[in-house]
Amino acid sequence: MFRNTKAVALAMDVLGCSQAGMIACACLSILVSEAKAEESRASASGDSLEEVVVTAQKREERLIDTPQSVSVLSSDALAKIGATQFRDFADTVAGLSQQTTGAGLTQVTLRGVTTGFDIGPSVGIYVDEVPYGSSSAFALGAQQALDVGLFDVDRIEVLRGPQGTLYGASTMGGLIKYVSKTPDAKTFGVDAQVGSAGTQHGGVSYNGAVAVNAPIVDDKAAIRLSGFYSRDGGFIDNAALGQEDVNTSNIYGGRADIALTPTDALAIRFGAFAQNISRDGQSTIEYTATGVPQYGSLKQFRGSEEQSDQRFRLVSGTISYGFGLGTLTSVSSYQTAESENYWDISAVYVPLLQGFLERSYGSVGYPFNTTTNKFTQEVRLASDVVGPIEWVIGGFYTHETSRYAEEFVPRDLFGNEALNDLYDFVGSSIYDEYAGFGDVTWHLNDKLSVTGGVRYARNDQEYDQYGAGRFISSRPKASSDEGVSTYLANARYKFSDHSTGYVRYATGYRPGGPNASANDPVTGQPLGSPTFDADKLKSYEIGYKAETGDRRFGVDLSAYYIDWSNIQILVVRGGFALRDNASSDASIKGAEIALTARPVRELTVSAAFAYQDAKLSDADPDLGAAAGERLPNVPKFTGSMNVDYQLPIQTIESSVGASVRHIDERSAGFGNAAYQLPEYTTADVRAGLGFAAVSMQLYVRNVFDKQGQISAMLPQFGTRIAIQQPRTFGANLTTRF
Repeated sequence: MFRNTKAVALAMDVLGCSQAGMIACACLSILVSEAKAEESRASASGDSLEEVVVTAQKREERLIDTPQSVSVLSSDALAKIGATQFRDFADTVAGLSQQTTGAGLTQVTLRGVTTGFDIGPSVGIYVDEVPYGSSSAFALGAQQALDVGLFDVDRIEVLRGPQGTLYGASTMGGLIKYVSKTPDAKTFGVDAQVGSAGTQHGGVSYNGAVAVNAPIVDDKAAIRLSGFYSRDGGFIDNAALGQEDVNTSNIYGGRADIALTPTDALAIRFGAFAQNISRDGQSTIEYTATGVPQYGSLKQFRGSEEQSDQRFRLVSGTISYGFGLGTLTSVSSYQTAESENYWDISAVYVPLLQGFLERSYGSVGYPFNTTTNKFTQEVRLASDVVGPIEWVIGGFYTHETSRYAEEFVPRDLFGNEALNDLYDFVGSSIYDEYAGFGDVTWHLNDKLSVTGGVRYARNDQEYDQYGAGRFISSRPKASSDEGVSTYLANARYKFSDHSTGYVRYATGYRPGGPNASANDPVTGQPLGSPTFDADKLKSYEIGYKAETGDRRFGVDLSAYYIDWSNIQILVVRGGFALRDNASSDASIKGAEIALTARPVRELTVSAAFAYQDAKLSDADPDLGAAAGERLPNVPKFTGSMNVDYQLPIQTIESSVGASVRHIDERSAGFGNAAYQLPEYTTADVRAGLGFAAVSMQLYVRNVFDKQGQISAMLPQFGTRIAIQQPRTFGANLTTRF
């Protein structure tokens, strides 16, 4: 490890462009000086840490050998911080940001690939081998990132950068993969957890979960069943309706897995996963342009209850067969996702309707519901034979039907529901994708390998629109079809078994499609174009990964440049949001650094930093953006650090730890009038106790009770800002037998 001084110099040059880079260079120098001594001690004692294995390239391999930027959060790491949902770990991952109104309605961004409110996902979400959610732009797929219950998750893999050849559409920024625990055909076991937490200024939260693993046939078949429930007590009050803790939410569900290995060559796995999320209201409050809460600390003013319900169901089957030439894998899945939401949009539409139509309303509600049914089938063949050439080829098909319904619910000045002759809309779509892909890796020698890959996808779509009211109309069925190719090229050099450098070129895209149709409330003319096109992204990346022989010290460095063209955007015209392509391109320059150190068995220190400089190339009138303006909701700098220490108490396992995270300032939109989200820093502390098969985790999140402003999901509805959970005291009790 670190034996090649040229590699070390390259890593330092890559990192030297930022303050975070200088920090990493200093740490890297320390690692270099300590590495040989630590490796010698490890060889003598056999005291080394477990190797991290990932499936980023659709085959198992060591994390350090993967020629791309990947972060892994293990189940132990998630348990340490008491994580039960996405928000609990999101800001620990370098380069990951979110826009949210609460569990069930969250948009995820990696490496700054966003224009604010995205019309299609730029980050893919996978449950094991299955892509989640809508690939089209007609079911709020970007805003409904799956918030998986984390109890029975083995690990989370975060793949940065476009994943266009192996994973396909809508992975331009990267991919998040939730990897569930596999049934064990050797040992019966039960895992159980209960927990409770109290949030300052808010309510009481609690959670419970259990998982049972049972062999059916020794070494041949097993079943794993799990169920979970968590209640978030909420912390925001609605001043208009006099309601407390309106952002209270419930997440519950379960999973059933059956794994069969009839022969050494054949493996079969069937899974079923169900999850519900319900929320009483949004986790947002209104702010003035100067950054002051309009109605008081942690208070919103909404004339209607903003309830939300989301239901997700998934069944899947994976069959793998090895026959010498390679391993043939088939992955089949069917999923349904339903979401019902209600927003109060009075702040914008009451004055708007007064101005346009001279009508006086007391409030305007906005219910919107989405349904997606999706079938996917992937078949791939990956080489098994160890030799100079490795390859994977495959095909993918998805059939997706989606329905989106929304309307206005106006109420008069006395609170009575008024006639809706304004807006009633139902859109339905069919999305079919046919794709073929292949990657080939040539190992020129035992150190240098090069990879090339290509994927061709054919996307066919149909779209129907029913509309009634002053601002919307029906339109005949529209259709579109497009063929898109994506590419991959990388080179990897293994300086040693514990030191790897790589360069990577990759492309990605999001599908285009037919557009919705809305009319100008004054002229009655259409406000948007009938179709919008696919946008495309090119990424150039260089990286370096290294660790000591005992894995006690490690570093993962990457720097990248992204060129984003034909960008899909949401444009607001006449008070209505439509799809279009921007006239400007965008570029993103960035770097990520992850450091780990365990100088002694008892102490573990890790840190992750990300720098992102995401800008529009030219002015864009639809966005109201100037040339060189930063992309919204993308912090230039984020950083996190974790320290955990095992206490030297022999009778029980005990530990203490702390985390600090920092998010830089961001803009909530384009233009000088866009709301500016200030920077914030938060700290957590924790302690663990273990007694035989029982362990307890105590934690305090947001120790200093900061009201960090996370995001503004829909700036066209006003400055509704998602707020960080206030100081929270919690405890989880876990047992395993």
